Amino acid sequence: MLARKLTLVEIGVGALPSPSPAAPRYSTWFPVAYRPPEVPPVDGVVPNPVADGVLIEWNPVDQAGVIYVIERGPSPQGPWTEIYRTVETRYLYSDGSGTKWWFRITPTVRGKPGSGSVVEATPSPTTSDLIEQQQRLTKEIADRIEADAMEAAARADGLADAARDLMAEAALRQQGVSDAMEAITQEAQHRADGDLNERLAREAAITLEAETRQSDVESLSRALSEIVAGSGTQFDSRKIWYFDTTAEGWTGNGSDPTVIDGWLRPANGTEAPWVQSPPALEIDGSAYRFAKLRVKRVGTPVWNGYLQWITAEDQNWDVDKRAQIPQPLWDDHGVATVDVADIAWWPGEVDAVRLQFGDEQAVANYFLVDWVAIGRPTPGAGVALVQEEARARVAGDVAEASKRETLAAQLRGDYEGTDLSQVATGLFAAERDARVSADEASATAIEILQARMPMGDGPLATEASVTEERQARADGDSANAEAIGRVSARMPAGDGAVASAEALDAVSARVEDTEDGVRAVGDRTSSLEAQMTYKHAGDRDWNAGDRKVYAGVKTWQSVIAQGDRANAKQVESVRAELGEFEASATRSIEVIATEQAAQAVQVQHLGVELDGKASADYVEEISARVEVTEQGIEAVTGQLTSVKAEVDGKASAQVVQGMEARVVQTEGGLAQVMAKAFLHLIADAGGGPLVGGMELGNDGNVVSLRFLTNSMEIVAPNGASEGMEWRNGYLRVWKGAAQRIIGPGFGANGDNLIDYFGPNVGAAAASKTNAMMWMDANGSAYFGGQLSAGILRNAVQTTTTQTIGTELVNGPFATNGRVRTVTVSFTRRHERVQTTLGPSGFVAGAGQNTARVDIYRKIGNNAETLWQVLNVGGSVNIMNEPDGADRAVSNWGGSFTVNDTSPSSETMQYRAVISGFTAQDVTHTSGTFQQQTITQSLAVISVEN
Repeated sequence: MLARKLTLVEIGVGALPSPSPAAPRYSTWFPVAYRPPEVPPVDGVVPNPVADGVLIEWNPVDQAGVIYVIERGPSPQGPWTEIYRTVETRYLYSDGSGTKWWFRITPTVRGKPGSGSVVEATPSPTTSDLIEQQQRLTKEIADRIEADAMEAAARADGLADAARDLMAEAALRQQGVSDAMEAITQEAQHRADGDLNERLAREAAITLEAETRQSDVESLSRALSEIVAGSGTQFDSRKIWYFDTTAEGWTGNGSDPTVIDGWLRPANGTEAPWVQSPPALEIDGSAYRFAKLRVKRVGTPVWNGYLQWITAEDQNWDVDKRAQIPQPLWDDHGVATVDVADIAWWPGEVDAVRLQFGDEQAVANYFLVDWVAIGRPTPGAGVALVQEEARARVAGDVAEASKRETLAAQLRGDYEGTDLSQVATGLFAAERDARVSADEASATAIEILQARMPMGDGPLATEASVTEERQARADGDSANAEAIGRVSARMPAGDGAVASAEALDAVSARVEDTEDGVRAVGDRTSSLEAQMTYKHAGDRDWNAGDRKVYAGVKTWQSVIAQGDRANAKQVESVRAELGEFEASATRSIEVIATEQAAQAVQVQHLGVELDGKASADYVEEISARVEVTEQGIEAVTGQLTSVKAEVDGKASAQVVQGMEARVVQTEGGLAQVMAKAFLHLIADAGGGPLVGGMELGNDGNVVSLRFLTNSMEIVAPNGASEGMEWRNGYLRVWKGAAQRIIGPGFGANGDNLIDYFGPNVGAAAASKTNAMMWMDANGSAYFGGQLSAGILRNAVQTTTTQTIGTELVNGPFATNGRVRTVTVSFTRRHERVQTTLGPSGFVAGAGQNTARVDIYRKIGNNAETLWQVLNVGGSVNIMNEPDGADRAVSNWGGSFTVNDTSPSSETMQYRAVISGFTAQDVTHTSGTFQQQTITQSLAVISVEN
């Protein structure tokens, strides 16, 4: 308060008054601040899950100018992030993540906040997210089925390859036994030929020889008898090397050759490896100008054969003293007899020879030599030989008895060639041996029958032979017995390249005591084969030529018994081949029992092929297994079957089916069960595999069935008046005059139906026009009538956001002729959001929010007429916040209810069409905004009491 002195001065008559204090005046000088009331918290906050999110609603705060701030946090304690401000008492939140969030709703009045209310909510995924998720799930299922199909196909192909490997293994076992029998036959033949050739110059002879020897450590008795009659001579061998056990003095470059099972193998090398005979051969080059040798090719070495020599006078190895050896014709085993005639080494005396077969010898590609002979051919002859040798010997702790018998005959006639296989021969050879030592006893018996006849003066000869070998051996910790028999017929003799037939049976039994315990093993291999060269059977095919014809049956059996394992296996295979065509069948059965498990597996394969151009296969595997593990007991059985056809790698078709049953029992008594089956169809026309099929599973709780297909049909037989079909993606059910169709791909063009109920006009003729009920892929729907609690109610609604032109049809539906209460409503909301903070904001412009909806009515078959008009108004609400998001909401809304008193008992139909629409302009002063949301609803409801 201020006190001021006043001086009054009177101007005019009279003296001046004396000063006097003014009367005090009082007033409110200082301002008092306004204190608004406290803002109460928000009550009744409720999160409601809705499509595409969660709708949060709350009770309004009873104060003017209230604004609600919505914040979001990962926990009830935050931290909080503001996401929205509104004056309404609801908020729709959607992020499509399905993540649990906490929301805090805080009221503010003129900047003063109240207490926040916290609520928990999990927004539902958006419809688009759910659609995408379902599409992704469907694709994952299809991809998994396709992956399972390709895995099953690969497994089936692997089984086919395994069957071919089993057939190859059986063939390898048979070939090994056959080679061993061939070696025995060849050895006896060599021995007989040597004896016959040696005695051709004799006309007749009888030889008897006996020997006995006794010493402190040895007792020997030997008797030899021989009867021979011969005429003339044949191939006179001046020198011959057999290489039975040693190289017999032959050497080589790089390193010395080695002997493998009676074959001389030159050392590996890359610089023309050769083998050289011992020196000082003293062969008269004028008298002996022929060389013969038997060679074997292993792998694919390249032939480059030469014979070189040095003489007593000229010790230099050079190209002048060299003869080229042409590549011979190899038989199926890679063996050939090579003749080198008229060698130009006369008149000198040959001192040594060298033989070269290829430019290099490698680990897998090399040549072997069985025997080498140098001599000359002489006039034809014949000889017969009977030879018997018996020997008994005791030396130290070894006792041995052996007996060898040979009956041989050879007739050459006037043949003067150098090939010994071109003469007629007959041979019987038998050898028996028994041997006992301190720690071993063995007995062996070998018998050979052979007949060979040349074919006139031509190049072919025939040969038939029977070979048997039996062996028994026992020592301190093992016993072994073997029996092998082979019957063969060949043309020509030796390799049988033109035609041959062979039967083979080999059986072995063995018991032994090893470090792992006692073991018993049995094996049996048998085969029956016939082959010929096709040109000798007549060229009748479209692709005639020199091709091979083959038919074979092979069987391999094996059994093993030991302390912790028993195993039995049988493999059977048959094969036929003619030129480019081949057919084969293989079956393998194996059973195994151990201390923890038992298992049985059978594999069967049928295959046909056209030389890599086309093939067809059938393969099947059946298995069963029971096993005890640390987790419990498991029992499994299954089957896998596949049929496949393929053409030149360009196109293929395959069907793979399988089934499996599995039960697992744990120690705790819990059981797991699974039964499943599948059928996969895989076709590749050159654009990649297309997979279809089905999978069926049952785990004891749920039975599942999945199909991967473009169409499926279930058609009733005999044109029944009721039935069901599933084809081209839709399911159709019919009975009498009505039908129901669900799915895509049916109905009138443009209707885009996915659900239909109406008259039984078939799938193609189904349409919105003749439907009693329909739904389309755009989300629109129509229902022609519903009777509920004595009330006829018909309602339709569309939520499309398109304005002018959108229409909605309610009906036609049946009526009882009473008053129908018809309600038509239209709402639309357009929200715009600018999230950038600043002084700018939304501004409403020219225009108005209006809409016009025309309602047409149709009674029975009468023409449709305009019945009612709904005029809709609206507004624009703008909320600009300097420290928050700016919002502008445009609204349209309107409805009416009319009683339709038309007393018709015919069908009724109402059709609503949006015929007019305007919107007030709304812009943001910044020039743009970030978000907008549009929702719309048009509904027609008819209720008849």
